[in-house]
Amino acid sequence: MIYKVCPKCRTMYPVGEECPKGCFAFTKKQNDKYYDKHSRKNAKVYNNRLWERTRQSCLMRYDSICVYSYFKYKKIVPATLVHHIVEVSKDTTKKLIYDLDNLIPVSNEAHREIHHRYKTERLEDVQKELKNYCTTYLFEVGGR
Repeated sequence: MIYKVCPKCRTMYPVGEECPKGCFAFTKKQNDKYYDKHSRKNAKVYNNRLWERTRQSCLMRYDSICVYSYFKYKKIVPATLVHHIVEVSKDTTKKLIYDLDNLIPVSNEAHREIHHRYKTERLEDVQKELKNYCTTYLFEVGGR
């Protein structure tokens, strides 16, 4: 069996596996934190208390489930992200950034799919569909 040495902790482990001490996951998490704080577009929007409160309110309003997967695929999936239906970069007045009616909780996979659909389909149609999902969920389930 061929082994390699972890550059961070110097532990030997088999090729094709990750360091058993979790160095790769730790380093990735640190890099993600740095990106979110310094390199991300619209970092000022996402790195403040108002956004964190709005994000938590949105997740609680929809019971922390991915509304997109719930209606599109009839599956209950935990939401990990909150997506702006009208994107921050497209919102010229900046009034919709913290508006709960412009936010939808989604899973990582659903978020990627939505952005792919924004590029391949008519933007207005996808946004209308997302708003419809939110309205329907609040009507049927009775969001807070």
